Amino acid sequence: MNRRVRLAGVLAVAVVIAGLLLTTVVGAQSADRPTVQGMRFQNNWPDSVVVTALVQNGDQIESATFLYTVLPEGAITREPAEIQVGDVTRVTAEFPTREPMIWIPAGADFEWRWEFKYESGDTFETDPQIWRYEDPRFEWQSVSEGVLEVAYYHDRGVAESMLREGLAALEEIAPFLGLDELIPMKVYVWANTDDAREVERIESETFEESVITGGTRVLADLVHIYTPSRWVVRHELTHVLTKLAGEGPYGDLPAWLDEGMATIAEGDWLERRGGALQYAISNDLVLSLRSMESPSNRPGFVDIFYGQSAAIVLYLLNEYGAERMNDFFEAFKEGQSVDDALTSVYGLDRDGLDNAWRESVGLPPREQEEDRSTRIEDDVIGGPEVADADESADEGESETEAQSGAAQASEDTDQQSAQQSAQGSDSQAEQPEQAQASRSEEEIAERVAEIERRQDQRRQRPVFEIAEPFPWEYPLIGIAGALVLLSGLLLARILSPRRD
Repeated sequence: MNRRVRLAGVLAVAVVIAGLLLTTVVGAQSADRPTVQGMRFQNNWPDSVVVTALVQNGDQIESATFLYTVLPEGAITREPAEIQVGDVTRVTAEFPTREPMIWIPAGADFEWRWEFKYESGDTFETDPQIWRYEDPRFEWQSVSEGVLEVAYYHDRGVAESMLREGLAALEEIAPFLGLDELIPMKVYVWANTDDAREVERIESETFEESVITGGTRVLADLVHIYTPSRWVVRHELTHVLTKLAGEGPYGDLPAWLDEGMATIAEGDWLERRGGALQYAISNDLVLSLRSMESPSNRPGFVDIFYGQSAAIVLYLLNEYGAERMNDFFEAFKEGQSVDDALTSVYGLDRDGLDNAWRESVGLPPREQEEDRSTRIEDDVIGGPEVADADESADEGESETEAQSGAAQASEDTDQQSAQQSAQGSDSQAEQPEQAQASRSEEEIAERVAEIERRQDQRRQRPVFEIAEPFPWEYPLIGIAGALVLLSGLLLARILSPRRD
């Protein structure tokens, strides 16, 4: 009996020693790794964000880098951090949020993590986490349903109205684009344009003097609304759908297709655009399809552009059906040019579609010399705003007539709605982007190379590198293993029946 007690005691001591040794090994490994004990995001609206982390076991860190990716499609951006060593190491990084080349829109979610490098050359990354960048001047709340979230700070009733209209637009337009599943989307609503100052991207030194648009899609899943109204939220959310359905690897959709579908989604677009469009049709001042592949922001042509874009898209839907439109967007998704996509789906090139639509509204075929667009390639877009300098005086007079006549027609049809708060920005609030310059084959190749470079920068998951073993790790593990084996043999000896 005494022998069994002694053997049991030895076994217990061996197990304790083995446990202590293993604990020492694991503790030595974990002690080598930094632990982020606290994080702080200081939002220096609208220019930058300062990120500070308190790191335990950070005395061996040689350099630290803050890595972040603006979701859902941004590339990894790296910001070097300053290191202050003490009882607890402090690392600080600052990244810009409102520069011409680096812009993070309010409402954007971004994934972040820290990368630490040791003097030995080893690297360790923390687990990725998500943080949302918001306009800190206001207390944001949100309402949501299905895939749509609407953030607001002023009027819950307005936000709920935006939610209803947005969901209705998504349900109406998605079938035209062949979208069976939608991604989660966010809409941020400011109460008015004054509150929305400093929210948009800085495009140039004169940006502050420009008129803020009623709304815009700023990311693949994010929309900003500056003048809340039903047609603005429906229009901008449709741009999320068109990007999802048709944006390919080599460029954007032609503006007449993108803006035409978004204008149709407004529902009441004829009340605001119809007068200018009818004037242009009656006087044969409609734009050529080639000139509409980039938006026009010339006074007097804005309403014609949006109205004509919607009319051309409606023509395709009425004549060929929604299934062909699905195929049309899929062709762009695959990277086809405008003419190739039109020919493969509808059997028409741009000039053919232009004349087919003209015929549908009672206009004769367009003569070649009447096309005011610049010489373009398959992907090149030109508009009236980039017309050749040597145009005739008669053509200049016709453009002036179109501007004045369209403005008058628009004023006649919008007399009542002009008193609404959102209408004040109608002619200027939708000023689109500047017309794109012609893209040569070299520029297209550069664009493809840039896309491939950014894709190469993507990393699907954080990388964790195992630290090198410390000098006594393997001997201690061997001793612990031997003790465990010995304990097992002793236990077997104790439990085995004794022979008399």
